[in-house]
Amino acid sequence: MHQIKRIVIIPGILTFLHLIFFSLAWAQDSKDFNPNHDSGFYYTIQKGDTLWDLSQKFYNSQWDWPGLWEMNKEIKNPHWIYPGKKIQIFLKPEYTGKKTLPAPGKKNQKPIIPSFTYPEMNQIGFIKKKSEPSLGKIIREKDGNLMMSTNDIIYIDPTGKGSLMPGTICQIFTTEKLNKKINNQLFTGIKHLIKAEITILEHNQDYVTAIITNSYRDANVGDRIMAFYERDTVLSVQKNPAPIEGVLICSEENTIMINDNRIGFINKGRNDNIQPGQIYSVLQENKSVFEESGSIFPGKKENSIHLAPLLSGKLIVLHTEDIASTIMILSSKRDIHPGDYVN
Repeated sequence: MHQIKRIVIIPGILTFLHLIFFSLAWAQDSKDFNPNHDSGFYYTIQKGDTLWDLSQKFYNSQWDWPGLWEMNKEIKNPHWIYPGKKIQIFLKPEYTGKKTLPAPGKKNQKPIIPSFTYPEMNQIGFIKKKSEPSLGKIIREKDGNLMMSTNDIIYIDPTGKGSLMPGTICQIFTTEKLNKKINNQLFTGIKHLIKAEITILEHNQDYVTAIITNSYRDANVGDRIMAFYERDTVLSVQKNPAPIEGVLICSEENTIMINDNRIGFINKGRNDNIQPGQIYSVLQENKSVFEESGSIFPGKKENSIHLAPLLSGKLIVLHTEDIASTIMILSSKRDIHPGDYVN
C-alpha cells in the first residue's frame, strides 16, 4: 500500500514535476514532501474531469499532468479518463495550509475532496470508556498450540451475552486499562487490541468451535471474542479541521516512538467533534530558556522564555470513539513520542 513508483520527467516538459515538493502542512518547515508517506490518498474522477484540469486543481500547474498519468498506470490514454474511476494523488496544497491561485479563466470551481484508503482499518485498535462485551474466551487450540494464527481451529467458552451461531464472523481481542496524566488531568479508558478474525464453525453444548480466518497477531488462551467491528476503509479527507488541543496517548503496540505509518491514539474523540479523515499536526514541546546578564541559558525557571513548539509530523484520524481516536502517523521529521501535542 505504501509503495509508489518514481515519477519520471517526460521529455519536452520544461517544468520539473512539482509532486515531490509538497510538504504535509509544515507551514514552518520546508522539508520536501515524501510521496511514500501519502500513497493512500485518492480522488474519484467526476464527469468533465481531465488530467490537465486535475493537475491544475491539485498542483496549481497544468503542466504536471504527465506525472499524474505516470502515477496511474491503469490509465492507458491520458485523453480518456472515466467518471467513477479512482486515481492516486498527493494532497493538494490547500489541504496543507498553503494558498493556491485559481486556474486561469475559471471561477467557482467545484471543490475536490480527496479520499484516504486504509485496507487494514478493521484490524486497528481503539480506546473506549468501557470494554466491549465479551462473547466468550479461548480455552484451547485444537492441537494444543499455545500461540494461534490463521487456519487454526480454536475452542471457545461462550458467555451467553451474544450470538456465536455457525457462520458468524467475530474478532479475537484483548484489553488494557489506561490511567495516564495528561495536562494535569487523569485520562482513563480501555484500550482494545484486535488480534484476529474468526468464523464460528459449530456450537456444541458446552463450547463453540471456530477457525481463525485472518490473523493480525498471535492469539492465546484466555483471549476474548467480540462481535466483528467493521469500519469504512475509505475516508474523505477533511479540509482544514478546527484546531484541537490534543495529546498522543500511546501507540497501538506501546512502543516508545510512534513514527511513520504507526498506529496510535489521541485523547480527543467524537465528544470533541473529531471525525475520521481529519489531518492534524504533531508538535513537541520546545525547552524553555532563561536570560541572565545578556546571555541565554537552558533549564532555569526564573525569567524563562517559552519557545514555540516544534513541528514533528502529520497524522490522520482513522477511527473515533467518544473519548479518544485511533490515528496513523502520515509523516515525521523527528521522533514522535507519547505525550506530544496534536493541533
